[in-house]
Amino acid sequence: MKKRWLALLVAVLMLAPSFAACSSGTENAGQEPEKSDAVPAAQTADGTPAEEETESNLDVNGYLKDDLPELDYGGQTVSVLYWSDVENAEFDVEELTGEIVNDAIRQRNVDTEERLHIVYNWVGTPGNNGSKDKYVAVAQASVQAGDGAYDIYAAYSRTIGASTVNNLTRALQDSEYIDYEKPWWPDNLLEESIIHDRLYFVSGDISTNLLHMMYCIYYNKQLLEDYQLPSPTDYVFEGKWTVEQLVSMTNDTYRDLNGNGRKDINDSFGFTLVDFHNDAFYTGAGLKLVEKDPDLVLKISDDFYSERAVDLLAVVGPWEATDVVYQAGDYETPFTEGRSLFTVNRAHYASKALRDSELVYGILPVPKFTEDQANYRTVMGNPVTLYAVSIDSRIPVTAEAVLECMASEAYRLTTPAIFENNMKKKYSVDDINAQMYDIVRETVSFELGRFFNQYLSNITDLYFQAVAGNSQNWASTSQKYRKVLDRSLASVVTKVLANEELQE
Repeated sequence: MKKRWLALLVAVLMLAPSFAACSSGTENAGQEPEKSDAVPAAQTADGTPAEEETESNLDVNGYLKDDLPELDYGGQTVSVLYWSDVENAEFDVEELTGEIVNDAIRQRNVDTEERLHIVYNWVGTPGNNGSKDKYVAVAQASVQAGDGAYDIYAAYSRTIGASTVNNLTRALQDSEYIDYEKPWWPDNLLEESIIHDRLYFVSGDISTNLLHMMYCIYYNKQLLEDYQLPSPTDYVFEGKWTVEQLVSMTNDTYRDLNGNGRKDINDSFGFTLVDFHNDAFYTGAGLKLVEKDPDLVLKISDDFYSERAVDLLAVVGPWEATDVVYQAGDYETPFTEGRSLFTVNRAHYASKALRDSELVYGILPVPKFTEDQANYRTVMGNPVTLYAVSIDSRIPVTAEAVLECMASEAYRLTTPAIFENNMKKKYSVDDINAQMYDIVRETVSFELGRFFNQYLSNITDLYFQAVAGNSQNWASTSQKYRKVLDRSLASVVTKVLANEELQE
């Protein structure tokens, strides 16, 4: 694993995000530069391996700098088609407001423009889950017209999935400037997102919503003390934080506070969630929806039909059917009001619903299924932004340099603003919470099955609905869908391979 956290740990002690613009170069004005003779990313200028951070490749706050050479694109316009209905700010910020995340996004954009001598042209269009087809239609119309209107796509995860299936995105695995060994690109990105040796989208620090959309477990520290329960963070550090531990800790926690003899939103619970949050337990158990076959194409994962999936449902389904678990659309209310011991939610819950709360809470990764599982695994909510380069871009190398520069600047600007100042400091009460967030962030998963869900018979819905309904026949249910899922995925692969042919 990359030494991703060394610079970040240094920065925790020194954090004061600098908004000073980086230096700019003047070569190759107004055109795509020739392949750079800069020192390869595998080593620094003096031959020191890149993973051995030294003062020369760290900024004043202890963050790793990128290896981009000095580039000058002579004021070239780079057009970004972004989803305008994004949940949290990420793209075009027109002015400084004094709000730390807003200003960090603004400075990231300014720094990228000044370093590369480019000008952003931000073009917004709806593209969330309900508007995927609208976004794809806008991109597709441009490609079919051959007008090269957009260079970069930045959209809701499943919208970029649809753009890839519709042959709108350019392969990025051999990019001249995107350095996947750098800490702003997650370790799992290449491992989980390569399709037949091709990578059609990226994400990481470049997306503020990646941090906002990480799933984690929240717990009420006062209720934990009232119930005289051990600290679950001890289990996390020992590698023993499992679904079984979570279920066990919720025993005898239900309280009928209004005395009406039935479970409702005004009572006190051990755990609260909404049905689709069960995706977090599936991924947390180390289970995949889609994986590579021996030829590096794709297949429905064996996990989907596995005994482990059956066993997980056998534990979580009956537990969620008990009084201690409240599962409803308004599931946040009991925890926010201090009446639930645990809940599962995305990371931005802390900065929104808990922002002004007096609740003393802790954060945990989603539990493993069994202790022998190698690592915790964090699913991202679907409203995370994936970035791609348009197959129709006239300046694809420039666009790739922009992605690397944006991600690098975000690592030093927007990530500290969101993660360090907000999530780990402003909205966390102690250093233990900060360490928990580190574990959550380090284990984010890029699950292709989620990104291509609409083309795979809504595969993600099948399991969480079975859990929510406490269905205990997963072995037969999953097999019932096997043929249709195989056909659906084969169709996706065929279309992706056509995309490859277009780029050869």
